[in-house]
Amino acid sequence: MITDKFDASKLDSDLYRDVIGHFASGVTIITTKHENEKFGITASAVTSLSLDPPMLIVCVNQQTGTCHAISKAKKFGVNILHDGQGEMAFKFSRPKTDKFKGTNYTFGKFNVPILNDALAHLECKVIKEVTGGTHSVFLAEVIYAGTKDKAPLTYYRGKFGYFQPYDNEKTYRTIRKRVLERDISAGESINVENLQEELSVPKQVIYYALAKLEAEQLLSQMEDGNYTVTPLNIELLNEALETRMVLEVAAIEKTVGNLSEDELKELRHRVESTIFKENESINPDQYIEANTALHDYTMALARNATLLDSYRRLTAEAVMSSALRVALEANNPTAYSELNRLSEDHVLLLGAYESGNKERAKQIIIQHAEEAKKLGKYLIGSAGGSI
Repeated sequence: MITDKFDASKLDSDLYRDVIGHFASGVTIITTKHENEKFGITASAVTSLSLDPPMLIVCVNQQTGTCHAISKAKKFGVNILHDGQGEMAFKFSRPKTDKFKGTNYTFGKFNVPILNDALAHLECKVIKEVTGGTHSVFLAEVIYAGTKDKAPLTYYRGKFGYFQPYDNEKTYRTIRKRVLERDISAGESINVENLQEELSVPKQVIYYALAKLEAEQLLSQMEDGNYTVTPLNIELLNEALETRMVLEVAAIEKTVGNLSEDELKELRHRVESTIFKENESINPDQYIEANTALHDYTMALARNATLLDSYRRLTAEAVMSSALRVALEANNPTAYSELNRLSEDHVLLLGAYESGNKERAKQIIIQHAEEAKKLGKYLIGSAGGSI
């Protein structure tokens, strides 16, 4: 419960300090140089003002030498600290000490001291200085900047700490996997509260994942704002398989006739992993994994990041794999027969790769897409028209 302590007639500096201490912020060290003397001070009152042009607001106590030096030099550096620099923050907060003694720094492009190990730094020139209570407020344009891949130091209620980010991508991948494998059924409404409790993340992380999955057309948003799993029908599947075919034909242009013996050997191994006898029992998960690995490898051989990323974004085939798993677990003879034809295509494709016959490889890919459509039509039809 939030306690309202505000009373304009009674508000004093101690109460204000307590209240404003509840605002978590990052920690910076403001540095400058004037008349060959270096200055620096720890500060958390740093705010982005504008992106175009890039500008900051920096507030510095007027009783400090750093404030006077910035006023005269008209330039300064902002060093954003990482979570291992709490001691550095204390060091630069102490008055009348040699703050730069034992500190690793260099002079930046603007000739102000820049801490070598900071999370990020900005070099700024003062555009305007105004007074706000006990502080000077500098409006400054950022001229140079740089970053490192570290976690930030934070300041909350007079104490330094660290930022613990929520793993948005992990949550997204977890929900996406459930949607693709139809652990959450087609047409089923997503229960945000249940997901939040199960995954132990805030609602905004769940909504981040749901919005991303909607952009991939795996989910649909209803009028009431809730999300449902988008059903996969024959038309959507055929569209995805045709897209895959186009991508694989593009990969063939770059790969057939240009592979090393080691690459052909690996391709042969992946093809063999998808071959089975028609009456032989199949481990559904092993087959689906092997089939996915084969198609993925043929795309990766093209060494084209755009092609590979486009292929991996195709989701309809992954949904079909879920229906295929159900059919294989039920020993469905039609599913086995169609898979046998697809495996035969893999063998023929391997032969085209080994002989360097590019046109033959393209023909097989086109044929393979039609066979996959037949299997998809059967699986979706058996499921009532959508999965």
